[in-house]
Amino acid sequence: MQKLKSLFLVLFLTSASCCAQEISLKEKALEEFKKEHYNEAIALLEKAVVESPDDAEIYYYLGWFNHYRAYDSRPLSGYDYSYSEQIFKYLDKALELNPDYGDAKYFYGAECSGNAFISMQNYDADKLEYFYQLAYKKGAYPKWLIEFGKNFLSQCDENAILFTGGNMDFDICSYLQLCENFRTDVTVVPIGNIVRPWYVQFLKKGMRNVRKINLNLTDQQIMDIHPFKWRETDVFINVSDADKAQFGLNENYKIKWTVYPDLTSERMHSKIESEQAQKRTFLSPQRAMLLQIVEDNFTTRPIYFSNFATPTYYGGLDHFFQNCGLVSKLTPIRTKDSKYTSDLSKLEKLISTENLKNYESIKDNNMPRISGVATYGYFSSIVRLAGIYRESNKNLELEQLIKLFESHLQINFDPDYEQRVMTELRK
Repeated sequence: MQKLKSLFLVLFLTSASCCAQEISLKEKALEEFKKEHYNEAIALLEKAVVESPDDAEIYYYLGWFNHYRAYDSRPLSGYDYSYSEQIFKYLDKALELNPDYGDAKYFYGAECSGNAFISMQNYDADKLEYFYQLAYKKGAYPKWLIEFGKNFLSQCDENAILFTGGNMDFDICSYLQLCENFRTDVTVVPIGNIVRPWYVQFLKKGMRNVRKINLNLTDQQIMDIHPFKWRETDVFINVSDADKAQFGLNENYKIKWTVYPDLTSERMHSKIESEQAQKRTFLSPQRAMLLQIVEDNFTTRPIYFSNFATPTYYGGLDHFFQNCGLVSKLTPIRTKDSKYTSDLSKLEKLISTENLKNYESIKDNNMPRISGVATYGYFSSIVRLAGIYRESNKNLELEQLIKLFESHLQINFDPDYEQRVMTELRK
């Protein structure tokens, strides 16, 4: 009997040890990834997947970490499309094991996006469209996200330039423009990518369903983009006659945009001998190109910014923003505490039953890495609209807004957030 107990104990401890080893490998891989030790993290996951070949999460991490190593770290030596094919295989396996794996679908879309940018660089319109179609077929653009993208683009006036914040808003817009020919009059620009000379060149030239923008720079200047020596400087942007009339501005009015340097060196420097030395500051390529695009296009095309971008990307232009809901329009005036702070008509058009038909599908097609962006976009817009109604004593409109929230947005997807919004609406 004692021997039998000992045998059971050995079997139990052996089983527990195997489970601990499996969990430990994934946890170690995550820790190595946090330290930016990507090769080590991937090697640990490759061991883990041998031991647990039916674990969808391991394949997801392999797809994610390899994607990150290829596109978000330093250049990967020896990269070619075969590397990307392996990432697709990992994510395909994750989705085979768990067809509802929302984040695996997201990274499938992100990998397609990485290849799409290579296609842009090569001016290959067919391949560009192919990769966005592939992302759609793999579920990277579910109904709620397509609806979000259409709402996002529809907030822009005709022939606008729209600066997006990241993969979510840029990729869905690109899919809609390239594959569904939706709002191809808008030039969609991922604001973080204008640091890349080839992409700025691409914007200047344009391509099928990618409308070019005006840039008063030579090709040589574009290819020579680099950090520029810069101190806090006021730049004056011309304003169109139409904007002068709309905003009641005088004939000589220009936007006074204080452009701050956004890079700093430890090197001490003085411009002239009589000046005290201070740290050298620079204008980053991103901010320099933002300045150039705004300067060259503001009088001829409406300019919009995603409300989901990192605020530092705006370079101080957000003082001139008019909030439309999911995007903000660049105006010629500082809008804070003015009647131009928000665009009531665009907020009302956005928060309507017609534009929220597919939001509820987010519960069955959740993509945790980006679903919260859509939720925040709609919820913040409805709270903003409610505030306008409350200040204007539009009680009937406010009550109708609350009913719309209950019927189309309060769907028990994020109960705590939904309740906080309802409390705000009813206060």
